[in-house]
Amino acid sequence: MVMTRNGTSRIEGTREQILNILRRSEGASVDDLANELGLAGATVRRHLDVLLRDNYVSVTQVRGGTGRPRHIFSLTEQGGELFPHHYVRITHRLLEEIVALTPDETTGRNGGELAELVVGKMCERLLQEYGPRISGESVEDRVASALTLLEDEGLDFEVDVSEGELRLLGRGLCARIGHGSPGADGVDHDRELLERLLGVPVTALPAVDVPHEFLCAFRVHTETAPFVDALPAAEYHS
Repeated sequence: MVMTRNGTSRIEGTREQILNILRRSEGASVDDLANELGLAGATVRRHLDVLLRDNYVSVTQVRGGTGRPRHIFSLTEQGGELFPHHYVRITHRLLEEIVALTPDETTGRNGGELAELVVGKMCERLLQEYGPRISGESVEDRVASALTLLEDEGLDFEVDVSEGELRLLGRGLCARIGHGSPGADGVDHDRELLERLLGVPVTALPAVDVPHEFLCAFRVHTETAPFVDALPAAEYHS
């Protein structure tokens, strides 16, 4: 474990990998972790013992059929706090958009409608700022470039490649405005921002396909060549 400049703890090496796996899953056994990491079960157990001691992971017994119960390890709330959360920057952006609202824009709108308007305006500003800075000819390279920029804003997405699909698992704008939940309309801001930054179609996945620790998930259509030059200058809905 090392300490960052702001005094928070940071886990490195194999334990960091274990925490990352648990962060994106509903729980994993020693065998699951050993297979994904390519390590011996005994090695994984030693790392888990340390993480359990420090209250970064928890363990439960799961019984199913005959034989001994399986031990499933999960990330604790304290373990989740090890991962960075950039709230200040995105909060400042939201406040700037709120202050800039005119009486004509606010009259007759309820709280949810105002939230949609403010987040939409912020998305447009992010697109104007970051769009020219996205680099890479392939979709995968553009994804890596976009996620690096968005992470600095506190818009947290993880890449998941399975069954030949590239998916982005998000704690994005829907998590920041308080009304987002898997499948909620708020995730459309995330989807549209990603689509316009990447220059390829992006589809929101149904709630049942969103892992429990994320608020939204998207499929990036990598089979489509980036249409950057033909990117429509669409306005976010308000």
